[in-house]
Amino acid sequence: MTTTGRWRVRSDPRAGRPDGPDAGSLPRLRELDLRDLGVHDPVPVPPVERDADHRIEAAVGGDDPVVVVAAPRLSGGTLALARAARLLLSDHHVVRPDPAALGGSAPLSGPADPALVDALRRRPADGLVIWLDGIGPALLAALLVARPPEGARVFATVDEALLHPDVTRVAPGPGVTLIRLGPELSRAEAARAGTRSLGGAVDLAPARALLLGRPGPAGRLARPSRRASRPSLAPARAAVLRAAVDWARLGVPHALPTPLLARLALAYAREMPDDPPAVDDLTRAVEDLVGTSSGGRGVTRPLRRLRLPDGVHHVPDPLLTVAADRLGRDGWTPPERLGEVVGDLLGTAADRADRRTVGVLAVVRGFDDLAAALLRPPPTPDGPTDLAPTEDYRLGVSSLQAGRAAEARRWFAAVLTATPDDGSWRELRARAAFWLGLDRDADPADRRGHLELVVRDGPPRDASDAALLLAGLERDAGRFDAQRGCLRAAVTAARAAADAGREAEATLDLAHLDRRSGRADDARTGYDRVLTLVGPDEPAGLAAGRALAELDDAEPEDGPEAFVPAPLPEQRGGPTGPPLPRSGAGPSTPGGSEDRPTVPPPARPLP
Repeated sequence: MTTTGRWRVRSDPRAGRPDGPDAGSLPRLRELDLRDLGVHDPVPVPPVERDADHRIEAAVGGDDPVVVVAAPRLSGGTLALARAARLLLSDHHVVRPDPAALGGSAPLSGPADPALVDALRRRPADGLVIWLDGIGPALLAALLVARPPEGARVFATVDEALLHPDVTRVAPGPGVTLIRLGPELSRAEAARAGTRSLGGAVDLAPARALLLGRPGPAGRLARPSRRASRPSLAPARAAVLRAAVDWARLGVPHALPTPLLARLALAYAREMPDDPPAVDDLTRAVEDLVGTSSGGRGVTRPLRRLRLPDGVHHVPDPLLTVAADRLGRDGWTPPERLGEVVGDLLGTAADRADRRTVGVLAVVRGFDDLAAALLRPPPTPDGPTDLAPTEDYRLGVSSLQAGRAAEARRWFAAVLTATPDDGSWRELRARAAFWLGLDRDADPADRRGHLELVVRDGPPRDASDAALLLAGLERDAGRFDAQRGCLRAAVTAARAAADAGREAEATLDLAHLDRRSGRADDARTGYDRVLTLVGPDEPAGLAAGRALAELDDAEPEDGPEAFVPAPLPEQRGGPTGPPLPRSGAGPSTPGGSEDRPTVPPPARPLP
């Protein structure tokens, strides 16, 4: 059933709507505190005024039945929408269904929250507001094309990350207003707010303590087990919450019953430094978290259990997901088991869109290994199309490290396709091209073009490696004049990188080529240079010493005329473009620079 049909069925006057404006026990907006609408403590007084407040007020006071405010978590989106609703629609009745109950595998098309069903059936004459705070990707897609019945309006808030073009592909339909708030305060907003920062006043320490398995002021959760002989359940609770939080952050559109949650939590527990808890401890931790309520503000109920038609769902407190996002890479990396479970659940052709959504959200959250396993790289039709070039590069590195070389090549090719060759993306393009240039099975012309790009735009050490690889291609093609030019470029780049070992390697190859071509004097000069660079005890120095002895013993020969090396692209000067992401790996760089990710030297080509 369509979303529109769902609204109409539940709001059909023939379904038993009573006469008159009886709204039962539904409160009016003016009777609710801002906290009741999802605004976290402490509520700022006076509230931070955002530049978009006037647009939100205009939408709330307008005629569109659906208003969605998208903003990063704890950045004032719920506060702005709640203030506008209470100000302009104070007499309207409000129903607050659980968004998790509406945004599962069948949003708004299966049995909905009973309170919502009853409210739509009654539909008070002075207006009904359906309030949804923190909706998921499936419910967002449904609301953007929804048409609530006359007299009912939907106000919703959503994490801005879900508006990624590869996550939410539908545009707002007629009667839907979508307003976005930026993640940072503008200069005018900061001036009005004084020294306050977005979300900085909300205390996330209790949520972090739960996720990290530390004792904390969270009611019964902070106390040890009832039996002194039992170990603390804190690590088990942390593993359970991490699994549930990642399931929610990735928007996995499948139920998370207790057995599956416990099995996933076991994989998370094995990644923790302490002894992993047993499965029985994890199952007990699930029940303990579901039955816990601190009775105060903040993380009031760490885990909620929802029994829906498609199974039992476990939904973490929203503050836990915020705390996990704030921890970032200082928190944890999802275990491989999570990717296996999600891949199995979303393995059919009918689940391709959901699989892409989960994979792209994994990129947004920084879970590159999980994303690379779930996403099909371009140009596959169901692959993502709107990832940033840096994200394509990160996924290529993750695929390469996982042994999926064919996928890695397609991600690196997507980097080159998505970036202009004008120097603005110089370093990123050079690193992607380097990995493509290592592919021995690629077309020689394509491989040569990729390596030439590295010689021109890559850092000196990478340019030296690429020039050496180019020299091998030219030698195999019988183009010895071009081979000589490549070796000279390798020597120059290695010298610029202050890498004596690489310079010696390139100089030795060049000296060997000079010797074979009859240029004995140039060869002798090259061998002497090798000995100066690395000494006689290194492998290159030993080879240079033997070659010099052989030259001294050999009779002079007439050689061919001097080569005229084919020109190679010179190193491009100027800015290097956007910085590479620190999380990705790339070709090694000189001096162990902290500004560039490092991996072992690219001695092994792509299979």
